[in-house]
Amino acid sequence: MDIKKTLCILSLWGITALKAQTAGQNYTLSPYSNFGLGELIQPNFLQAGAASQTFNGAYSYSLMNPATLGNLRYATLDFGLNGRFGNIRSGSETQSFNGGSFSYLSMAFNNYRTDKRKPYEETTNGKAVKKFKSTPYAWNSAIALYPATSMGYNYNYENSVPFKNRTAHVGSGGINVFELAQALKLGKHIQLGYSGGYMFGQLKDNAVFSFPDTIGFQFVEDERVVDVKGFQHRAGVLLSLEKDSTAHHFGFSYGFHSGMRANLSRTAQTLELISNGGVNRLLVVDTVLDEQSGNRRFTMPASFGVGYQFRFRRVFSLSLDYRKSMWGNYSAFFNPGGTLANRSDYGLTFILNPMDEKAPGKKRMRPPVRFGASMAETQNVLTSSGNPYTVTEQRAFVGFGIPLSRRYYDNRTLRSIVHLQAEYLTRGKNASGLAREEYLLFSLSMNLGDIWFQRRKFD
Repeated sequence: MDIKKTLCILSLWGITALKAQTAGQNYTLSPYSNFGLGELIQPNFLQAGAASQTFNGAYSYSLMNPATLGNLRYATLDFGLNGRFGNIRSGSETQSFNGGSFSYLSMAFNNYRTDKRKPYEETTNGKAVKKFKSTPYAWNSAIALYPATSMGYNYNYENSVPFKNRTAHVGSGGINVFELAQALKLGKHIQLGYSGGYMFGQLKDNAVFSFPDTIGFQFVEDERVVDVKGFQHRAGVLLSLEKDSTAHHFGFSYGFHSGMRANLSRTAQTLELISNGGVNRLLVVDTVLDEQSGNRRFTMPASFGVGYQFRFRRVFSLSLDYRKSMWGNYSAFFNPGGTLANRSDYGLTFILNPMDEKAPGKKRMRPPVRFGASMAETQNVLTSSGNPYTVTEQRAFVGFGIPLSRRYYDNRTLRSIVHLQAEYLTRGKNASGLAREEYLLFSLSMNLGDIWFQRRKFD
């Protein structure tokens, strides 16, 4: 297949999927996405599990820490999809949800790679033997497109004071990121990275206040549309130590935003329900508000993450991750009075056969198998029974990869992997007017190695 045609098709498909998601297509239905910029997706490649700070390989890296890109050795194309099925319970009411979305599209490649060899002598059995010490250096790049937040909710509440009325809220939209990452490998132990992304998207909220009067139902519709744009930055460090049969990786990343601006368009109308010949229709009586704020600045939270990974040979790896996002510092004119708290994320990932390339001398690559869990104290703090309640998330996952290998004109065997994963996610609690969400998520990802960038030896 022509690589230019493949990349063009995938890029158009990814942009179309993001535009559909931003327009509020079937991905999120959560009352908690009504706060801030919506539900935080915490994007990362499927093969990483919950290892956001230290996951790295010859064909893989982590979106959350650009320094992990430094160990990349082959040009790689990643894209993923997911489906979500579940329900939301509040009191005695239950609402089901079935949906899916585009997960990410990324291409990573080598700009420069070399191994500097330094000669030295070693005495063996009384004889001096000349050997060479090799030190690797590399400069790698990546381009990625992915959703960062998603908004989707549909709820209503009724009141009888001072008269019987009903308010319904419908929200949709999301924020996406187009990102360019750079990483340097400075020897065997240190990798440095930076990524800069352009954030863009749209958030919509439509509120309808209705009440009966002597001639029928009266409605007041208040529609708010927020167009968001700005820049996301991440800097990271990855330290690697190998001794005997073990490898240790320590990762750290820091993220911040700049140039964040939004334009709020707001339209408020009064409507009347008219019945004529058994046909009901809404008639606009008056437009009471039609205004735009113009592009105004708002403040996004900074964040940092730390992680540790232990690997034993090619047998298994264990990763521990922690990430803190300062949502308490979030301030936006289009969310007046909204108060958020700092968010903490914890992750644990165990992978059997963690190396993402075929071992030398082996005919087949062993399939990776991963499982783990993550927990988050989210940024949403609500009132439950008169007391503040921090909404929490819990996630457990299990997944595996199916390696696909082919031989090329220079007799190299290069590989790609199809990744599959199932997750169980819960959020919130069903008490004191709050909602509990339970979802099953199924994800599919393609991690395509040089198979897309080399000429095959046999067709």
